[in-house]
Amino acid sequence: MTRGEPMEPLSKRRIWNALARLETGPFGANVHYYPRIGSTNDVARELAASHAPEGTLVIADEQTAGRGRMGRRWEAPPNTGLLMSLIFRPRLSPADVHRVVMVCGLAVAEACEASGAAPVAVKWPNDLQLGGKKFVGILPESAIMGDRLAWVIVGIGVNVNQVFTPPDPLYETATSLRMVTGSAHDRAALLARIMSRLNEWYGYLHDERLLEAWRERCTTLGQVIRARTAEGVVKGKAEEIDLSGALWIRDEAGKRHRLTASEVTLLRT
Repeated sequence: MTRGEPMEPLSKRRIWNALARLETGPFGANVHYYPRIGSTNDVARELAASHAPEGTLVIADEQTAGRGRMGRRWEAPPNTGLLMSLIFRPRLSPADVHRVVMVCGLAVAEACEASGAAPVAVKWPNDLQLGGKKFVGILPESAIMGDRLAWVIVGIGVNVNQVFTPPDPLYETATSLRMVTGSAHDRAALLARIMSRLNEWYGYLHDERLLEAWRERCTTLGQVIRARTAEGVVKGKAEEIDLSGALWIRDEAGKRHRLTASEVTLLRT
């Protein structure tokens, strides 16, 4: 089963107090907190369409319809994880939207490592792992205006204080900060650290250092992977992540294939 030690619920006041202790720039300056909600991404999308400012944060203690990649559900017991969405208005072409995922992933990774969980690895395209098990999922959604992005919504789910035990099917594949560090964590303080690191990494949105840091954490590189694409299933060794965050693999015949997060599904090898 999945459980978590009862923790103090988040509140707008707790979030504000934690954010006030760190330099977070626009991230979290506009907070929409819900004890229980369907999906933070859904609310953030409505806010983005209503011209909410960049950095707007939607966060909940519980989601009833949380989503992951490819329509999968993202579930967490109340008061155990961080379930949030952020609004970005980057100056990027639609093809480069994955760079915002990199910003968010690196921010979360560094904030969690500061909480005693290290090293945090990236599993392409947008999962974070500890000890080979997933503990963070990132889901981007975007709107296009002409040849540029009007806005990007990034949903982030962090397993903070959950404990996965048999016979929960997630026991073999999922973990949490608490399970790795052996202690419970203050979610408001962790949230503030994430927002602070976001403020830092967003300044590198167009910088080569962003990609270098993402590549260094990516354990998919060098592995043989299978992926379902519009052209069928391809299999090959992951060789490179390009400037837009796409993964290049080389099959046994020597042919290279470019895989993008929005167009492929990774399969078990």
